[in-house]
Amino acid sequence: AEHTMPFSDFWWALTQPQGSIFIRFLGWILAKVFRHTVTEIEIDVASFVEYARALSTLSNSDRPNVIIAPTHRSLYDFLIVSYICFSLPELGLEMPHIAAASDFSRIPIIGWIASKAGAFFVKRGEAKKDPNLSKNLSMITQSPTFIEVFIEGKRSRHRTFLAPKTGFLRCLAESNCNYIVLPMTINYEDLPDQTSLLNEANGNRGGE
Repeated sequence: AEHTMPFSDFWWALTQPQGSIFIRFLGWILAKVFRHTVTEIEIDVASFVEYARALSTLSNSDRPNVIIAPTHRSLYDFLIVSYICFSLPELGLEMPHIAAASDFSRIPIIGWIASKAGAFFVKRGEAKKDPNLSKNLSMITQSPTFIEVFIEGKRSRHRTFLAPKTGFLRCLAESNCNYIVLPMTINYEDLPDQTSLLNEANGNRGGE
């Protein structure tokens, strides 16, 4: 998809059709971040248009919650998916609530920003049911909404698909809501956070 350079990033963010003031501020920041760190972002617009067309045929009472399920290769995945939803409203994607690892909630400033941007935090590796996750999903899905979750649970250090984690899917299955899953593949020619992946592979683990 071609994305025209706006006259002003700030004015562009303010005039987007969706998002709180905080989301618009982050959109303005991300526009500058991507301009300095990314050469090009290509989007399969045709696939999103097909999805939007199918969703538009449903009445409000029949409309399901949409689970956006991207592959997970980089920390940029969080930024890219949200930026696509914000900057290209014609794709029919609302700003999603992001299921983020609970590790992020303990990172100063980052955790606060994530929660303000609509994130809720999930404990990873729990063998038992997480009552907080069930409670969060119940609150979020009181009306049809979009939820972004990385089913693989963590970044793939080898750019291969990891076995999906079942805890989140199990909570969805046990709820009384209807869902559709929108899978999304994010590929990189060069990972922006390759250095951090190498550090983790050498035993210096950080947040994922």
